[in-house]
Amino acid sequence: MEKTKGATFFTTSATEVDESYFSDTLNKTNIPNAISGASNKLDNKFMDLTMEVLQEKFKRGEIVLAALDAYQVIANEMADRLLALVSSTGTYGIFSFATTRLPPRTFSDLTIDCIYAINDDFQLITDVKGKISNLQFELVTTCSRAKFSYYITSMDVFNLFYSKVQSAQLDYKSRKQKEIMNNAATTGVVLSPTTVGAISNSEPQTISFSWLESYRTQDYTAIDRYIADGSKPLKKGESKFQDELKKHEHEYIVFKNYRIYCATWNINGQPCNDDPLKAWLAATDLAPDIYAVALQEMDLSPKAVTFSESRPDPIWIRKFKDNLHSDAQYEELTSVRLVGMMLSIFVKKELRQNVIRYSTQSVGTGALNFMGNKGGVAVSLTLNEARICFVNSHLAAHMNEIERRNRDYSEIMRYCLFSEHDGTKKSIEDHDHIFWIGDLNYRITEYTGIALNYNDNTSLFKFDQLRREMAEYNVFKGFTEGKINFRPTYKYDPGTDNWDSSEKNRAPAWCDRILWKGDKIEQLIYNSVMEIRMSDHKPVYAIFSTGIKTKDEKKYKRIHEEVLKRVDKYENDNQPQITVEKTDIDFDIVTFNEPMIRDFTVANNCHLPVKFSFKPKSEVDKKKICEDWLTVEPQKGHLITGTSLSIRIKLTVDSRFVNHLHNKQKNSVGKIPLDILVLHVEDGRDIFITIMGEYKASCFGFSVETLCRIERPIAEYTFKELMEIENSVESSQCKVTMPREIFLLIDNLYNNYKNVPLPLFTIDRKYYLSPNINEIRDWLDTWSTLEFPGTLPTTAEALLMILESPEKPLLYPYEEAFMNEENFECCIIILNKLSTPRKNVFLHISMFLRELIEQKMVIAGDIATIFGNILLKGKYTPGMRDDRCKIFMSKWLRSDFTNLARNHIVF
Repeated sequence: MEKTKGATFFTTSATEVDESYFSDTLNKTNIPNAISGASNKLDNKFMDLTMEVLQEKFKRGEIVLAALDAYQVIANEMADRLLALVSSTGTYGIFSFATTRLPPRTFSDLTIDCIYAINDDFQLITDVKGKISNLQFELVTTCSRAKFSYYITSMDVFNLFYSKVQSAQLDYKSRKQKEIMNNAATTGVVLSPTTVGAISNSEPQTISFSWLESYRTQDYTAIDRYIADGSKPLKKGESKFQDELKKHEHEYIVFKNYRIYCATWNINGQPCNDDPLKAWLAATDLAPDIYAVALQEMDLSPKAVTFSESRPDPIWIRKFKDNLHSDAQYEELTSVRLVGMMLSIFVKKELRQNVIRYSTQSVGTGALNFMGNKGGVAVSLTLNEARICFVNSHLAAHMNEIERRNRDYSEIMRYCLFSEHDGTKKSIEDHDHIFWIGDLNYRITEYTGIALNYNDNTSLFKFDQLRREMAEYNVFKGFTEGKINFRPTYKYDPGTDNWDSSEKNRAPAWCDRILWKGDKIEQLIYNSVMEIRMSDHKPVYAIFSTGIKTKDEKKYKRIHEEVLKRVDKYENDNQPQITVEKTDIDFDIVTFNEPMIRDFTVANNCHLPVKFSFKPKSEVDKKKICEDWLTVEPQKGHLITGTSLSIRIKLTVDSRFVNHLHNKQKNSVGKIPLDILVLHVEDGRDIFITIMGEYKASCFGFSVETLCRIERPIAEYTFKELMEIENSVESSQCKVTMPREIFLLIDNLYNNYKNVPLPLFTIDRKYYLSPNINEIRDWLDTWSTLEFPGTLPTTAEALLMILESPEKPLLYPYEEAFMNEENFECCIIILNKLSTPRKNVFLHISMFLRELIEQKMVIAGDIATIFGNILLKGKYTPGMRDDRCKIFMSKWLRSDFTNLARNHIVF
């Protein structure tokens, strides 16, 4: 089995399973079962391009002779494969490539899936035993002795490919026979036919397939994977320079110590609460550089398991961040979740740009592996020059399930593969440092006649299943665990430090563990936290001092200069160049008030130092390099040869900028360019980076007239339809006199505000970034009939956001008239000029605010400041002041507008 992109892949030959499996699989995947009507996916006009792209995957002297597109049946899906017959030094091999598209456009579209040496053991079998398709054939690889089945789409193309493979086989046998005879003639030995046959079964010393091995063990971590668009390989001069530099790596690499904090806790399905976690996450005097925080059993509901919940929980992530060491500022690098397992990585802000790249992966195990009830989640990252992997796993439970736990571990190790930018896969073992944390569920074995003292760690530890299995090399080979000086972490009565007193009476065990693998790792602390009693497990943490491969910049600069002198081809190449991992940054579906992050890497692969910066949008505003809803970090940098830097782009469409995005999207359908960043290279060429995305419309951002004109939930309209409604000028189209979304927000506040002791609306707007806002957004956008999801503070914030998000303020176009008018009767006349929706919303809000002030539930001055700015200026941020807005709102709320409104306003 091989896991790729979260799916389970089986590569099996027809001789290894029964025919019914293949019959069922072919029915599901619609593999053609007859030659008639089959056609080649690669049109003839694309074949030349395909051969050219294939040739770029190989070195000089390695020639692509033929290509064949095919399928492999993997699980219940068809996987595209491109087979290439290649020759080098008189030997031949067939490369099987996984493809991202057919025909391939660049060599980065191709990833080596398998290699077959055409030697004595090679076979291409067309007469497949148990064959259920005329278009099926098998290849045999000498590395695993397994048969791999392929299916073709055109017999004509296959026959051409097959004939060239046969020619390659004959040429190999001819070369081998000739060598045997030449050796015999040289030595004067007369060979009998029997002797010739025996020698033919051995590998001639002068016929070598070592060139194939270089692809099986190729190190794809070289800098050349940062070529901007993948259309061409690096120039040979640049490749030579990097090769020379690599030879001297030992002269400039040093090991810099970083403090890594690993923490794990099985929370037994308990929700996040207000209890502090400093004792668990900040238990050291010195601030760690990196945190890896793991949870298990986050959500035990059938819904979470059935639908394999994979969204990281923002509430827990915020809880973690608030309880990290207070002596440093941390930034969430990434989080990954699979149902009850979640792993969050935090790094010091000043360290973030040293994390060159990262990726996540998850693996479900056990009988319900497709649901992820057990298994692991992992994060791979590169810090400086070192690759680090963090794994959070939850293995099989129960005392006697040792073998299942061992199998769970093996499956995670086997199927947890991280995708590289060049299309290759990296396993957990391919990292310099591995930290494995989680609820491993290994127990303390109880034997008949042996009384265990659960308060004596030393004697108790002799019966620990994990240490025994590690000692027998059944699991965690090569891993280390520090000495345990704390009580078993499971199972306790929640809320206490007492062992389990339930009917099951679970025996105590060290279920929660932290192990590591790699060089230059020293464990400083390994402990549990007894005083955190929310779960039936105790949280565990460990702190490590880890030597990370880092360039000594002074030594590197010296070596760099020496290598430059030896590479004459670079003398004429004096223009700085920078390579970009990707020039199209796709945010996919952009949603209101949901922060999104995309990272990409820039690298210097030329031989000159490079200074770069993002160009400002205009000469007027030289600080603005991007649209207001985007931020770019860092905005400039300096790279010497062979170095790279991670650039982070953050996108947040909130109430301040949503109408700007409306103008961008307008009548467009699908993804559009949201912005174009200009990456300027000093003394070099600018690189243009396009930010793509498609905005998903929400009630936040549209005028009250538009919200009154819609006949169904806003989620059911296309953006183009909504913009047509927005641009309509006929008020007669209104279906209601007040937006139901605003009415429902005020109604929920009015019905429940007496239950909240604190002011609903505050100057600091501290609930602005609460994830609960987005739950309210979805509830409003779908006209949901479910229970209202908001808390009172977040509902109040949602009301402010929906009022300030349209392009024009609510009292438009009479804002100045209201602020300049001191006569209350005249204000009523001006108010009567507003459209019916605006008028009704303003009065409804005013009456609600009056109620809050009279009940002393808000501070009148704060209300006047906040709502005055929003209703007249269209926005309010903490610290914003406009005395005219405040004065008008204060006077209005103190006036007897209710009776006057009844006499003057027509509904």
